[in-house]
Amino acid sequence: MATKVEIKFGRSNVILTRSDVLVAARPRLGRTTSFGTEIQSLGARGQGALRGRVAGFDIVELPTSFRKQRSAREEFGRMMSVARQTAVYHTSDDLVPFVPTGTIYLALADGVDQAAGNDILQRYGLTVLKSERAGRFTVLAQSDTVDICLALQAEAAVAIAEPDLATPRRSAQVPPPPDTLFGELWHLCNTGGPGGQALGYKAGADARVVDAWKCLDGMGSADVVIGFIDDGFDLTHPDFRDKAILPWDFVRNSPDVTPDVPDGGNDDWHGTACAGVAAASFGAGDMIGAAPYARIMPIRMSPDIEPEPLSRMFYYLAENGAWIANCSWGPEAAKYELPTRLSDAITYCVEQGRAGRGMPVLFAAGNANVSINDATHLNGFATHPLVIAVASSNSLDQRSDYSNFGAEIALCAPSSGGAGRAIITADVTGTYVDGNGVTRPRGYAEGDYYRFFKGTSSACALAAGVCALVLSAAPELRAAQLRGILQQTARRIGSPTDYGPDGHSDLFGFGCIDAAAAVAAAQGGLPVADAGANGLA
Repeated sequence: MATKVEIKFGRSNVILTRSDVLVAARPRLGRTTSFGTEIQSLGARGQGALRGRVAGFDIVELPTSFRKQRSAREEFGRMMSVARQTAVYHTSDDLVPFVPTGTIYLALADGVDQAAGNDILQRYGLTVLKSERAGRFTVLAQSDTVDICLALQAEAAVAIAEPDLATPRRSAQVPPPPDTLFGELWHLCNTGGPGGQALGYKAGADARVVDAWKCLDGMGSADVVIGFIDDGFDLTHPDFRDKAILPWDFVRNSPDVTPDVPDGGNDDWHGTACAGVAAASFGAGDMIGAAPYARIMPIRMSPDIEPEPLSRMFYYLAENGAWIANCSWGPEAAKYELPTRLSDAITYCVEQGRAGRGMPVLFAAGNANVSINDATHLNGFATHPLVIAVASSNSLDQRSDYSNFGAEIALCAPSSGGAGRAIITADVTGTYVDGNGVTRPRGYAEGDYYRFFKGTSSACALAAGVCALVLSAAPELRAAQLRGILQQTARRIGSPTDYGPDGHSDLFGFGCIDAAAAVAAAQGGLPVADAGANGLA
């Protein structure tokens, strides 16, 4: 029977279920080929089946019978190609894997001296890998970090002890319908029927971006830098040439953020599409982003959420001059409590980024039509009290039928959904030859543009572009003031009964983002109240 453990994680206690049939193993350096051969051999003998890969660990399902499973575990123990083996955990019945990577985020209690700290390290067999901010550390453990952290959390000398758990990431884009092309940029200005095609449009169901450009007497400032943490970015695309500053790939450890071609797993096109919605250049290609003069700082991440490298990505944006952080993705797991390590990094961005004025961090709400915070679901990123969580509305001013909802939603922004239209954006350029010798487009579709980008991914990226316009108008705004402006100027859509006495709706946040009203408010120079936790006063 699977074992359940309760461990303090982030802002609450989390129930982790240790799988009784899954194990995760990572190969030794230089032994990847022999590791793969040994894993295949296990499968051929009925002692294990490969069930995916997370953060460099292969997840293997062992036989359910006690005798065969014991034999398989013994076989794992004899494999010379394995560098690390660990249990696999789940946070809910969705069975999405959480894999301990071997590191722990550790902080000693106030007043604990060096000798007592060293005693903790020695007794638990921990090695300090690096010092983090605010007196915290990343330490390496030799055995299961969940078990070690359970024991560490009972130590009076320890304030924080959380295992770094890697889990798959899910982009917040909805798969496209087949054979459908939508070319109009209605989300910037919806006239109710571009080109005489009124079906699927409602006049005014947009983000008021074109009107915001009129308020600015331009399309924003090149001083503004939008940071994107996502998968690959095609910086050779006409809409991104000479636009990116300090790109960095945290997978390759290189400034080359070029998308990889599919290898049977995830595609690598999402980052390009999101950057297009927010900031595709004016006059360079066939489309335009909400903030076409803003520059971009593209950060390429892996397909998995790994707390330690992901925290470094947030710090990278804050320390290298990004003004805004866009994250159009979320956890695949139904329940994901945000680790303290990542909460600290996001808090640092919002409170200390942009030379102390704060860097707003935006997250897509997700596309499962579920709450982001209830008894069976938790998106720890979108519910962080300082994050701007963005839901989605459509070209008819209706709630997108897939959009997640909840008390922590800050606002919504136009994307696809229901009978509404989709979004056109930049796509990865060029072609590649797959393993069968077939030439395929690099990107979602043939050509340089994708005509049916969807989901809260697109809504979040649009909101990031609107943030860039508002900060172009008033660069001295603090992050909390910016959020306050966006929420105070958002226009209500849906039914009046969707909104509570405080003006907030679980479906739409404070309403649909209104770029023109937000820019006008920023230009007015009137005192703007800071938004409180999750935007509520």
